[in-house]
Amino acid sequence: MSPVVGIPQLDLVRLGAYLEAQLPAFAGLRSAERLIGGNSNPIWRIAADSGRYILRTQPAGLLLKSAHALDREYRVITALRDSAVPVARIHLLCNDLDVVGVQFYLMEFVEGRVHPDPRLPELPQAQRVAIYHSAIDMLATIHRIDIDALGLRDFGRSGHYFERQLHRWNTQYRTALPQGDATLEALIDALQRAMPADDAVAVLLHGDARLDNLMFDAAGERIAAVLDWELSTLGHPLADLGQFLAVQELPSDYLLPGLAGLDRRALGIPTAQEQAQRYFGAMGRAPVDLRFYQAFALFRQAAMSAGLRRRAELGTAVAESALFFGQTLDVFARVGLDILARPI
Repeated sequence: MSPVVGIPQLDLVRLGAYLEAQLPAFAGLRSAERLIGGNSNPIWRIAADSGRYILRTQPAGLLLKSAHALDREYRVITALRDSAVPVARIHLLCNDLDVVGVQFYLMEFVEGRVHPDPRLPELPQAQRVAIYHSAIDMLATIHRIDIDALGLRDFGRSGHYFERQLHRWNTQYRTALPQGDATLEALIDALQRAMPADDAVAVLLHGDARLDNLMFDAAGERIAAVLDWELSTLGHPLADLGQFLAVQELPSDYLLPGLAGLDRRALGIPTAQEQAQRYFGAMGRAPVDLRFYQAFALFRQAAMSAGLRRRAELGTAVAESALFFGQTLDVFARVGLDILARPI
C-alpha cells in the first residue's frame, strides 16, 4: 500500500458480529472489497449471506475538525429517503470506534451505472444529451426540496453563503498549504472583488454536484441514486449549478476529466449555456451570469486539493490520487481565473 494512504483495517469477524447484533436481517458476512474512487471516505462492497451492501467509513488517522462527517451524510440521506430525490437507504450509522476504529455506516447496494468520463464514450451519441438533461433536472429537484418538511431547516446557515464559504475554504487552504500558491491567491483576490450581493436564498445543496456522483439505472437515463452527500448543506443553489458546469471546463486529459477544447456538438453533449437554460427553466428563475459561481466552485476544489495534499503527506489520504490533486491544484485555479476573465 502506498505510504500516502490511510485506510481502516477491517476485522471482518468483529464487524460481522456487530452488524448481526444490530440488524436482524443481516447475516453471514463473507467479504469486504474496497472500491477505488474518490478522495474522501473509503468505501467497501460488502458480501454477506443476506445480500450485498455498501460500507462507508471515515479515513484512518487524524482528521480535520468537521471533515468526513458521516453523521451529516446519514442525516440528509435518511431525510431524503421518501422524497423525489433517489438515495440509497442507510441501514445504520455506527459511532462505536471499537468496531472498525472509525465512524461508519452501512447502506443498501444499488444496481446501476456511474459515468466517470463526462464525454460518455461508453454510450451511443443519441443517449448522451438525455443523461445531461437528467442530471440537470435532478439538480433542480434537489433545490426544490422542502427543507422544512424534511426537518433540515437547521442543516446549515442562511445568507452570505459565498462570503462564509470563501472564508472557510481560504482558512483550510492556508492551514494545509502555508507556503501558498500564486495562481490560487490570484483567484481568491478576483473572487473577493466579484462577490455578488447576498440574496439570502437557502436551499438544500448537494455540495459536490458532478456527473460521476449520479448512479443511473442499467437501462438508460433514469437516475437510480444520488451519491456522496458528504459536503451537503444549506446554501445558494447556484453553488451547485456552478460546480456542475465548472468541472466540465477542466482539461479532458486531467485526472478529473472535463470537456475543455472538445466539440460538444459532435459528442452530442449540451453546451454549458444549454444546461444552464434548462436549469433556470426548471427552477422558474431568470438566467444570470454564472462566471463567479463557476470560478468559486473551482476555488473550492483547489482548496480541497490542498487538504488532499496535506493528508497525503501525513499518510492519511484514502487514495493515491490525493497527492496528484494536491500537487496540481493550480489547474483548478487557472481554469477559474480563465472563466472570470471571459466576456459576458
